[in-house]
Amino acid sequence: MAQVTPIRDLKAYLEPEQVQRLITAATNPRDALLIRIPWRIGIRVSELINIRIQDIDFANRAIVIKVQKMRKMDGKAIERRRVVPVDQGTLDMVKEYLEWRKQFPYKGDLLFPITRQRVDQIFWKLGRRTGITKVGDPTVSKHTKLHPHTLRHSFSIHCVKHGMSIERLQKILGHQSPTTTSVYLQYSVADLHEDYDRVWEDNEATETKD
Repeated sequence: MAQVTPIRDLKAYLEPEQVQRLITAATNPRDALLIRIPWRIGIRVSELINIRIQDIDFANRAIVIKVQKMRKMDGKAIERRRVVPVDQGTLDMVKEYLEWRKQFPYKGDLLFPITRQRVDQIFWKLGRRTGITKVGDPTVSKHTKLHPHTLRHSFSIHCVKHGMSIERLQKILGHQSPTTTSVYLQYSVADLHEDYDRVWEDNEATETKD
């Protein structure tokens, strides 16, 4: 008998206007970009802080994401690479940020020379500033605190709602199995129910009167 994947908290994501509020609340180009990139390409925080400037293909609007994995058989590290598309608006923000950071002494090639913990701090600061500190349904999930990973889920749900196939979303997210990605279809089904019920509300009201 096939194992049924438990339903996740379908409300644990941000709407586009909420993400924009976080970006607008940023007081410098770096903090704004730390929100914008994962929202627009759905990457993990660990992947975000490992992006190097040379990984950004401005001409073809793409970013190369590199992930180090340890092989179980021999313990050797292998590098997995995937190329994800990115919009021009985000690339323009990258250029603005690179100009802004010239005032600082760092001359390395990391796009964001900061730790994961620092990303968390910046994210929570912007959340408090905008009043967005919790997401989701506490009756479904014990983890409702706003977290940078929330942007990855928000990106995925946004893509599914707008018709992106699970196969293409899987490639962007870097999931090894389509089963992992297909969890986002649960939101799609819930969304269909909402739309379906809305379609028949007026009809049911008329039948009740009759």
